[in-house]
Formats: sequence, structure tokens, C-alpha cells
Amino acid sequence: MAFVKKGERDAKPDWVALSNWGIFGCDKASAPSDLHFHDCDEYWLIIQGKAVVRCDDEDQVMEVGDLLCAKMGEQHQIVEVLSDEPFRGVYLEGPMRGKMRGGHLHAGKHPLPTADEIAAT
Repeated sequence: MAFVKKGERDAKPDWVALSNWGIFGCDKASAPSDLHFHDCDEYWLIIQGKAVVRCDDEDQVMEVGDLLCAKMGEQHQIVEVLSDEPFRGVYLEGPMRGKMRGGHLHAGKHPLPTADEIAAT
């Protein structure tokens, strides 16, 4: 099967290594987004707009066609939207590892993954 319809994530083929995917967006009024991390690697493919994005201790201006590659445990966020149009992207999350906690995790509330959890594949 090559197609997984919205709302049917559990029907994805066993060979698909993604744990989650979707579309995200942020406009000037809603920036900055929450600073968060995941128990998986996450990728953002930017499809609209321009923004300053933080990943760990580095800030970078990202725009259409750019790809963010955030390793498990790296804190990331949209700092500032620079375009008049919303900043939008497609996110893809790799396999869950470590404690396998889903969603946005926040330092101070959730412990960061250990080096052993990050190294495990």
C-alpha cells in the first residue's frame, strides 16, 4: 500500500519508519512558537514564508525549500516570522526512541533524552 489517508495513521505499512507527519504553520502574531524537543528525529521542509528558526544554540533564517534536521532531544522553535505571509512547513518525525514520548516535550517539565537513548537506533 502506498497511500495513508489523513486520520488513518495506524494503517500505515509496517515498513514506513515515520512515527508522525503533518503540516505546521506560524504567523507573525503567533511567534515565537514553543521551545520543544522530541523522542525522535524531526525534519521540517519549508513550503511557505521566511522565519528565524532556532535549533539547540543556533539560529538560522529559513525559507521555501530549506530543510531543518533536528536530532532527538535537540530543542527547536520558530523564533520570528519575517515574511508577511505565514511560515509553513511539512514535518516528518522518525521512529520513536528512548522513553518514546509523543508530542512536544519541554525542558524543565520533561527530562531530555540521555546520550544512550539518543545513540540507540
